[in-house]
Amino acid sequence: MIELHYNFKDLFRATRLGLSLKKLFVMMMSLIVGFIMYFVFAYIAYLTSNIAFVDIWNTYKLFPVPIFGVTILNWYSWTIWIIGGILYFMAFIFGQTAVTKITFEQLKGNEFYEMKEATRYAFKFWKSAFLAPITLAVLVAIMVLGAFIFGLIGKIPFFGPLFLILFIVPILFGALFTVYLKLVFIVSLFVSPVVAGTSKSDTFDTLFEIFSIVWDQPWRLAIWSGLIFIMSSLGTIILGSLVRYTLEFSRWALSFWNGGSWLQIWANAFHFLPPVPAYKIAEELALKLTPFMLSVYPFSTGNWAINISSVLLSILFYIVAFTVAAYFFTSWTAGMTLIYINLVKIKDDVNLLEEKDEEFDEFDDLNEEKCDDKEDDSPETEKKEDDNKKEE
Repeated sequence: MIELHYNFKDLFRATRLGLSLKKLFVMMMSLIVGFIMYFVFAYIAYLTSNIAFVDIWNTYKLFPVPIFGVTILNWYSWTIWIIGGILYFMAFIFGQTAVTKITFEQLKGNEFYEMKEATRYAFKFWKSAFLAPITLAVLVAIMVLGAFIFGLIGKIPFFGPLFLILFIVPILFGALFTVYLKLVFIVSLFVSPVVAGTSKSDTFDTLFEIFSIVWDQPWRLAIWSGLIFIMSSLGTIILGSLVRYTLEFSRWALSFWNGGSWLQIWANAFHFLPPVPAYKIAEELALKLTPFMLSVYPFSTGNWAINISSVLLSILFYIVAFTVAAYFFTSWTAGMTLIYINLVKIKDDVNLLEEKDEEFDEFDDLNEEKCDDKEDDSPETEKKEDDNKKEE
């Protein structure tokens, strides 16, 4: 078991714990699966609003993201797009739960915990991590609906104003509780996969732990989460910069003798990536981080080898992008796992790393039973039984 200090010093392990091939692969695959589901539903949403496929492709490529108040979609198109977003969130929660389990077993000293076992665990417990924030969102929606109902009652002549003034104190307490629920909901988006990945908890237990952490350790949770975010962001920026210069160096080296065909393949590959100027907000940031992605690259048709190579290189670019994004989420998840273990130790004086896994307990019991059976069948045991019969 890895020795922890059970204070802020443990948080500096997050970026190192996040740099794991097992965790990166699990998170990357979760992001890719979620991306594919989102892509299908997003394109259906745009197409059902009578937007041409070519216009969608030229503007967003494989990642269409509508903006409320700017993008014009029908109400059912927005519903389809929201379903795609929920599916992406489900895949993301699944990946976080699996990464949490791998990190938790690593902290317990089980360095050889397999991805297969983590995936099996995530399939079993991701629902509680997903349903916890959904439950809180439903509660917030019910409270807001109740406020609207009180507002309608207030419109009744004479009776309405008197009714509101008589119940103003409960209404204010309800509004305060709604604000608190919103805060807990935001926390649940980050903490629920960690609780499910370390405690084998159901939805109710996950909600209980989230409320307990927010109520007992709000400042540590806020400050430590901010520290984890900063470290994960810095680590991702460093990794992204290394990847960027690696790609630029590869482009320069491979085009030194074969500039024509290779640069054509390179430009065609960028044709499949989302154009940065699609959103003006990201344009200034892109000027500093990815200058070679600023223009929209047209696809220049070549021979069959160039065309196939262009598509394969674009797929590689997407995999690289998902890998960099996956590192941020693995570092973040590993850091949140450390935070949760520390906060449970501080508030409950319980060391989660010392608790035995039920699966291992059952395995030990089976081994003990087998050992007992072997002892009973041993020659010494049979000899003692024969001696007892002779004495009788």
